[in-house]
Amino acid sequence: MARLVAFGDAHLGRSHLAHLRDEQGRNVREEDFLRSFSWAIEETIRQEPDGFLWLGDIFDHARPTYRTFAHVLAGLQQLADAGLPGVAISGNHDTPRVRGTGSPYDALERVFPSVTFAWRMEAARAEIAGVAVHAVPQTLAVDDLREQLKVAAEAVRADAVNLLIAHVALTSLPSRAYRDINELEVEESAFDRAFDLVVLGHYHAVQKISKRTWYAGSTDTFSFADSPETAKGLVVVDTGSGALEHVENPHERPLATVSVQAGGMSAGELVDAVERSAKGTPEGAVVRVYLNQVDPASFRQVAMEQFQEAVRGALWVQVEPDMGADAMAVQGGPTVGSLEQEWLAYVELQDLAGLERERVVSLGARFLEDARGDTA
Repeated sequence: MARLVAFGDAHLGRSHLAHLRDEQGRNVREEDFLRSFSWAIEETIRQEPDGFLWLGDIFDHARPTYRTFAHVLAGLQQLADAGLPGVAISGNHDTPRVRGTGSPYDALERVFPSVTFAWRMEAARAEIAGVAVHAVPQTLAVDDLREQLKVAAEAVRADAVNLLIAHVALTSLPSRAYRDINELEVEESAFDRAFDLVVLGHYHAVQKISKRTWYAGSTDTFSFADSPETAKGLVVVDTGSGALEHVENPHERPLATVSVQAGGMSAGELVDAVERSAKGTPEGAVVRVYLNQVDPASFRQVAMEQFQEAVRGALWVQVEPDMGADAMAVQGGPTVGSLEQEWLAYVELQDLAGLERERVVSLGARFLEDARGDTA
């Protein structure tokens, strides 16, 4: 039987915390995803598998930058040089919504004949070391997905292990506070029983769904809404035993949460309490700080930069004050920054698949500056 390395949801080109830049002016979080992808390529080769599986959303959108595309091109070249065949599917982020606009996988398919790319919203089958890999990419609608799952089931081989890969949400997933862009959701029973193994992309936490069905998880952390307590990385699939081994990415960006019981504290005491509570958080972490029952007047006296300085070594400190229902009703929102700051904060929370986040930020800032000039 075969050993296959599987990973997905690298989301290359995604930039969180757009204002954080390295010494070369590059978005720090975007660099995180690129670095984690490089680690996944190197770890795949180190595992010496029979082949590899990419589970969708390698790109964060269907129109990656030249730099992002070149990064994936180089990764595939490394795998090809190592003699590894593969199968790759597109996900909800990197599948174009209009067929005629093209796909980055189209170009990759022309260069790497040893990789089967399923991106045309149609199921495909490939053979890797005697294993029949059935690849079902993202489609436009759930009904289309179900139809392609049936097409894949009809191609099952009776004389081989049949492994299904898809990029989809399952109804049995833990309750989530959000639904992703273009997300498709089905029940696990939509996967025909003829498939011996099912390995899925889309959910960013590695998870065993049933005896035969797994999520591989993402290669790096995203946000606090994205199961940050689950280690990121890739999985090694043993098609003989049906077992999956999770290999953790040692370079993932750590996320940490601390809570401060802030009732009755002055502004200075708030900063000191945050510093004490955050001791021991990982170096370079994005740190979320809950200020429970904080006094609105005290909180407004503390600049965000003071909280940042209080957590030494953190990449970024995200403060979330809880002022109590009565205080919020009187005071409104906890903080209101300049129009530019509010625009940046708004864009940071948006999923801009298909758009360049930095360009959206800069265009908005320019429009606001122009508007200010008109009213001066």
